[in-house]
Amino acid sequence: MLADQDLTHLELVLRRSLSCDLGGPLLPPSYWRERLASIMRQSHLSHTQIQTVHRLYLHIDAFEAAGREEALRRELERAAREDPLAAAAGGKP
Repeated sequence: MLADQDLTHLELVLRRSLSCDLGGPLLPPSYWRERLASIMRQSHLSHTQIQTVHRLYLHIDAFEAAGREEALRRELERAAREDPLAAAAGGKP
């Protein structure tokens, strides 16, 4: 029962926390990963609960992947401003 309450709470707040409406996540992905790991360690979860945990991990993964893509895009834009010819060549001399 406690795992159900924890997972319901995490489903609500995790997505909001990672939405970056305030310019960045309220809590880092590592915090949410640890919360999910804690639930997995402390409870014998049903198949449905395990699916919920998996879905939340996938949401965190997607958030982190989007952050890496954004960082790469910013780096490419910065490189293009500094050396447009090198950026056009894909960074090759």
